[in-house]
Amino acid sequence: MTTPRFLRQLVTALAWLAAAAAAGAQDVRPLTIGVIELFPNPHFAQARKGIEDTARRLGVKVVIQNANLDATREAQYVQTFVTRKVDGLLMSAVSPTGSLAALRQARAADIPVVCYTTCVNPPDDRELVRAFVMSDNRGLGTTTGRQVAAYVRERLGGQARVLMLTCESHDVCKERRKGINEALAGLDVRILAEQEGFVVDKARPIADSMLAAHPGANVFIAENEDGIIAAAQAIKAKGLAGKVAVFGIDINTQVAQLVASPDGIVHWTTGQDPYALGAMGLQALVKALRGESPGAFNQYAGSPTFSRDDPAAARQYAADRR
Repeated sequence: MTTPRFLRQLVTALAWLAAAAAAGAQDVRPLTIGVIELFPNPHFAQARKGIEDTARRLGVKVVIQNANLDATREAQYVQTFVTRKVDGLLMSAVSPTGSLAALRQARAADIPVVCYTTCVNPPDDRELVRAFVMSDNRGLGTTTGRQVAAYVRERLGGQARVLMLTCESHDVCKERRKGINEALAGLDVRILAEQEGFVVDKARPIADSMLAAHPGANVFIAENEDGIIAAAQAIKAKGLAGKVAVFGIDINTQVAQLVASPDGIVHWTTGQDPYALGAMGLQALVKALRGESPGAFNQYAGSPTFSRDDPAAARQYAADRR
C-alpha cells in the first residue's frame, strides 16, 4: 500500500528531476552569435557562406547584419545584439577608430568579440577582441607589387606611370600599400594619381577621370577587388586594352573572369580566401565561448594568386563558385 509520505517523496523527486532536466536543457542550448559584415560585396558573400557552413557544423545559431560601411548602423546593430543578449559577436569593423565605442559597449555587456577581415587599431584590438582573423595584408601587397615590378622591368623598360585605386581608410589596406611600395622600391615608378575607391559604383568614375587626365599611364594598381573591376571597365571603355595593365589585390568570380579574359587587361591579382576568413573567425569565437583557447590573436587565411598567364586557374575559381 502506498503511503502519503512515499507519495510526497515521489513528487519531490520528480520535481527535482524536472528542474534538473530544464537546467540541463538550458546548458546545452545552441549559442547565438551576432555577425556584422563590413559592406555587401562578393568577398563578404563568400565569408558569409563560410560562417553559415561552420555554424551548422558547430551547432550554433548566427544572426547576420550588414553595416554597409556605416559606423552608426554598426553601433545600432551592436546595441541590438546587446539587448538580445547574444553569446558572442563576430564583426568586420567599419572603422579602425570609429568602431571603438561599439566594441566597448559589447565588452561592457560581457559579450566576447572576434574580428574578421578588418578590426580596430592596435593596441585597442587586443584590449577589446579575443582574436583577429585576417589575410597577411602586407604580404598581399608585396606579392602583387613584385608582379608589377617584373612587368615594369620586362615590358616597360624599367619605367612605369601608375594610377591607383586605394582603400587606405582601412588599416588592412595601409598594410597592402606598404607591401606594394617595398616591392617597387628602386624602380622608376611614378604615381600619377591615386584616390580611394573600393566600391565599384564609386570607383568607376574615379578610374574614368584618372585615365582621361593621365593619358601616359601604363599601369593601374587596385588595392581591392572592386577597384580591379572598376579599373578594368574604365580601360576597356576607353579602348586602352594592351596599353594599361591592371594589377590588384582580392579575388571574386568577376575578377577571376577578368583575369581569364582574352582582352588581357587584368594581369594579376593576389586573392584572399574570404570563405576561410569567415569560417576561421566563427570557429575562434565558438572556442572562446566554450571555454577553450581561440588560438593566436592574429590568425591568417591563405592568399591564392591568379595570373593572365594561367587563365585555366581563374576559370576554375569562377566555375567552383557558380
